[in-house]
Parts: sequence; structure tokens; C-alpha cells
Amino acid sequence: MSELDRTDDGIVDPDLRSELEALGDRMDELDALISLTESREQCSPPPALQAVSHAEGLWPIASAEEVDNQQLKETISLLKATLNSTTDGILVLDNDLRVVIYNTKFVSLWNIPKSLNRRSEADWFKAFTAPLMENSEQFINRIREQLSHTDEATRDILRFTDGRIFESRSHPQKIEGETVGRVWSFRDVTKQRQAQELVEYQATYDPLTDLPNRRLLLDRLNQTLARCRRHDRIGALLFLDLDNFKTINDTLGHPTGDALLQQVARRLTDCLRREDTAARLGGDEFVLLLAEESSTIEAFTHHVDMAANKVLSALSEPYEVQGHRLYATTSIGVSLFPQDDESADDVLMQADTAMYRAKEAGRNTLRFFLPSMRKFSEEQLQIQNDLRQALERDELKILWQPKHDFSGNTLGAEALLRWEHPVRGLIMPSEFIPVAEDIGIITSLGNQVLEVACRLLRKLADEYTEAGPIHLSVNISPQQFQQADFSMQIAHYLETSGANPSRLILELTENMLVTNLDEVMAKMVDLKRLGVRFSIDDFGTGYSSLAYLKRLPLDEIKIDRSFVNDIIKDPETVSIVEAIITMASKLGLSVVAEGVENSREFNFLRKRGCHCFQGYMLCQPLTEKEFLEFISEGNIHTARANSSQSVFEGF
Repeated sequence: MSELDRTDDGIVDPDLRSELEALGDRMDELDALISLTESREQCSPPPALQAVSHAEGLWPIASAEEVDNQQLKETISLLKATLNSTTDGILVLDNDLRVVIYNTKFVSLWNIPKSLNRRSEADWFKAFTAPLMENSEQFINRIREQLSHTDEATRDILRFTDGRIFESRSHPQKIEGETVGRVWSFRDVTKQRQAQELVEYQATYDPLTDLPNRRLLLDRLNQTLARCRRHDRIGALLFLDLDNFKTINDTLGHPTGDALLQQVARRLTDCLRREDTAARLGGDEFVLLLAEESSTIEAFTHHVDMAANKVLSALSEPYEVQGHRLYATTSIGVSLFPQDDESADDVLMQADTAMYRAKEAGRNTLRFFLPSMRKFSEEQLQIQNDLRQALERDELKILWQPKHDFSGNTLGAEALLRWEHPVRGLIMPSEFIPVAEDIGIITSLGNQVLEVACRLLRKLADEYTEAGPIHLSVNISPQQFQQADFSMQIAHYLETSGANPSRLILELTENMLVTNLDEVMAKMVDLKRLGVRFSIDDFGTGYSSLAYLKRLPLDEIKIDRSFVNDIIKDPETVSIVEAIITMASKLGLSVVAEGVENSREFNFLRKRGCHCFQGYMLCQPLTEKEFLEFISEGNIHTARANSSQSVFEGF
């Protein structure tokens, strides 16, 4: 018997109370009748009979001579009918656990077989019913406890081995103020309790993985924090985030992603002790709460480090999911507690912060939370707030970095964002673009750049025809490209500005191309029909594949600056760059070398067949006004004026 919700508070259902009180009255009257039968030979009516004769509704008022055995039978019949008319099972036991009386509903509820000889076995109730309970010994002890507490009404929840759940209510049976036994009523509440427990379960457990959810995790974390402070112990919370789960989910679909999360949950559970907790916060975020220990900080940190590495190893093993062999690593942030007076939410936030540091460290690793990380997080939050305001204050500026051929002629320019912060000064894209992606404004920001680029293309065509066909390149973020209406947005900006689509180059990264290749190709084909050109930015630093170079409608590739800057000192880099240029030539693709910083790099690339160059040594990024002046006044002269060393000397 599982005594959930047991309350010995004396509360009894009003309908049941009235039934039991009426039953008690009739039992008293029955006792009086029995006493009357035994004293029939006496001349004068006994006091009991005088009391019975005034019991209205049971039998007519009669003299002692008129009360006979037939009336006794009628009274017993009425008592049985009353017992059997109730919807609850009724049982009366004396103080020795012997059955006094029960109704037919009790027999049916408890499935008592007809073959059981209830008359010859005084303790048949205990012998038959106890084995039916989840905890038979606790069940019998509870009955004895109720019999010993003579004046208390009780309520219990009884659980059977077959899954049924009964609600039991009882109150004492008394004769002339003396407790002689106890009356129980039983009601099958299996469906109601199961529905209630389902609601409670859904409120505290994740329906996909059956792990505790955030609500239950925080409750357990609060309890653990309290125990740690009370007993001077140490606990640990591990915050886990799967690496690149979104790629799997978007590529193979949510059913596959859900199945993967279920396997991750099982592996996490297998890595833990019984006293630990694994929870899912949502998405691909999981949390492990390690039970507190009485240990030194050094020893406990070592224990947590071993546990976290065990999890990393388990989750990095391949997964077989719906016919796919998948790999999913994880980044883990660890927070040890208590440190000060932090709350459960504080501990969770600290572990979350450490997890992001693990991702920045290369993923598939772990980091412990340090106080310095809190300062970094506060700075990041400030940057996020400032960046939102920067859009409103027009603090983000678009600069244009020219692209040249080997003779110094301007072929085009790439749009570069700069943030002129009112306090911190100039902030480079590498610092604020990831923030813009995190807070969801990168698409809006990218659309603004596209709109400006299209307007400038039209202006170049109308007012600077002598500069020749100038192309403008715009970097496209993964989030922006994945928008369902991305192609429509490009078409809209081209149409409203009147720009020539063939002069617009969209720069994509390699990682964008390998995610759902068919969808990427469909968008690129749509835009190619408009005349838009495509370039692969930072070629060689991502998931390079000859397959997508062959299938996708590309126009150019840009050699990453990391290769360009190493060609003078690293023979292996020389081989890579030569291979890229040769491959692009065979595939009919233009090659742009970005980050050209000196004449040696320039000369090397020119001799290998590269015909377009971009870099600070060639020309610094320019405002729109400066760029227009640059292309109208003469490229080589302006390039020399803006560079400490011109690579065009001698050309």
C-alpha cells in the first residue's frame, strides 16, 4: 500500500458520514431487538424495547407482545438493503481484525471469490486482501493503527499490485461510547488518480525524453543547495548543449532529431548514479545535477571532471537513427556550488555561461565557470543592448573595399560593416556579427546592406559609366539565406532600385552550401535566373567539397586571407593555393585573393594566374563618397595615396 495523500484529519465525505450514521443507528436498534428477544418472557417491556418502539421509519409502534422473530428478520433485511444500496464498498471490522459485516459492493470491488469460505475462517480478510496490496505489511499495519486510534476519521490511498487505486475512508464504530471496531468505505478511483498523476507528470517531466523538465530540475537544485549549505557540502551542475544539432534537425527533419534526442537522454541516464539527476530544458539543452558530497574542492573538481569527460565520450559515439548513422558531440559548462548566496537560477546561468566558453574553445569539450566569465557575460549583454540601439541610432556604417585586377583597375568592391560605438569607438564585424546572429537581428541587418548595395549599383550605372562595369559584393549570413522569402527579397531590392542583377555578387560560406544542398541549389538557381552572381567566401576553411563546386551555379571563389598571408613562408600553403587557382580555372570560376598585404604576395598570386585582388595594402575600405571619388579620379593614384606601399609600382 502506497499511502499517498494520507491525511488523518478527521474529514469524511458528508454523504458517506450520513450513510454511516444511519447504519450505526440501525445497528443500535438491532442490538435492542436482540436483547428484547432474549427477555420476551418478562412481563414488562425492557428499556431497550421502549427506545426501539419510538424508532420511526423502521417498524410500526407496537407492544412487546407484537415484536417477534419476523420483525427481527425484516430489520436485518432492511439493514442489508441499506448496506448494499451504497456505491462504495463497506466493511466493518472488530478490534481483533475479525469481519463483522460487509456489503456486496465490497465483494465485487475486492474480487473476493465465492469459493472462499468466509464463515469458517475468522481471519479470511487479512489472509485474502493483504497479498493484493503493493505493500501488504504496511497495509495491515495501517489498519491496526487506525483501530488503535479510536476517535480519528482517516483517508488513505490504497495501491494494488494489479495497478488499481482505491480511496479508503474510515471512522470508529462505537456502542454506548465504547469503540468496538471500525467502519471502512472503499471507492475505486483508478481513473481519477491516473488522470491526476498524468497531469502532475506532464507538469514536471519532458514528454519527449521522460527526463525531468526545468521546473522539477530547479526544485531539486534548490533542495541540493539547501543541503549543501546546511551540511557544508559541494554540488555540481553540468549544462550540455549539442553541437550542430540544428543542422541534423533541419536536414533530416524533426522526427529524426527527436529520435536522436531520445538516444542522448538514455546515454546521459546511463552515465549517472541513482542519486544524480538528468534533465532536459528544451531543444538540445540538457542539464546534469550531480549529488552533493563532503569533499575538498580539489577532489570534487577532479570527480566532476571525470564524470563530464565520461559524458563527452558517451555522447560522441555514433548514433543509429532511422537508417542514418549520425554523430553529435556536445559542449559542457560546469558550475560548482555553493560559492556565495547564489540561487538555483544563478547556478544554472553560471553553467550556461561556461558552456558557451566551451563552444568558443572548439566544441566537444568542457569548461568550469569562473568569476571572470560573469564579467564577460555582462559585457556581452551590454553589447547586445548597444547593438539594438545602434540600429536605431544609425551607428552601423557600410564601407566599400575595392577589388583590383593586376593592373590596378577597379573591378568592384565588397560591402563591409563597421560599428562606430559612441564609447568604445570602432568595433569590427568579427566582434558584433556573432552577437547580431545570437539576438536575431542579422537578417534585418543584412537586408539593409543589400538595399544599399542595389541603390549604389544603380547610381554607378547612371552616373559613373566611365568607371566601367563595377560589381558589388555582399556577404550573406546563414540565417538570412535560410529565410523562405530570401529570393523574393533580392528580387524586390533589384526591382525597386533598378540595379543590374549581373553586377550584384552574393558571397556565401562553404558551411552554408553543405546544409541541405538541394534547398540551397533551388534558391541559387532562382536567383541565377535573375542574373545574380555567386561567390564562395573564405574558400578552403570550411567543408570544402568538389561535389558542390560541380553542382552549384557558382561564379567565383575567394581564397581566404589565412592562405594568402602564409604563401611566402609555408610550402604546404603554396601547394594549396596553386591547387585552388588551377581547379577554379578548370571549372571556369574567377578567383579573388583577399587580404593581400604586400607586393610579394601580390606577385606570387599574379604569376599563378590570379586576376583579382583585395586587401588593405591595395586600398583601405572607403565610405560610399570616398569610393565614388576613388573610381572617378583614377584607381592607381588613389591606391597609392591610401597605402603605405603600393603593389602597382612598375605596372
